[in-house]
Amino acid sequence: MNIALWIIQIILAALFLTSGSIKLVLHKEKLEKVFEWIDDFSQPQLKIIGSFEVLGGLGLFLPGVYATLMILIPLAAIGLAVIMILAIIVHYRRDEKGELIINIIVLLFLILVIVGRFLLG
Repeated sequence: MNIALWIIQIILAALFLTSGSIKLVLHKEKLEKVFEWIDDFSQPQLKIIGSFEVLGGLGLFLPGVYATLMILIPLAAIGLAVIMILAIIVHYRRDEKGELIINIIVLLFLILVIVGRFLLG
């Protein structure tokens, strides 16, 4: 179970580090060409979302790499789960079913990490 959780955490970390970095680096006009939902947010809001995604992504694996403060892993997953819940709300309101399904799947994996890490310690 521990190995499966680490695989899931690494995949989720890569996802959030990539997604967050894109939001931090690219300007809103470039992001609008790829993501329709970007219209609902200002540039500063996108930077905040991107920052939280990068921090959460780092929190999914860095404590394990350094074998310290392991409680940060499920806490990072909780923070990212909150972001996914908010993303689900945004995509539901915009009637974007494809993105909604992806967000739900990511949320389920985050819940698995939260429960698994709290149970396995």
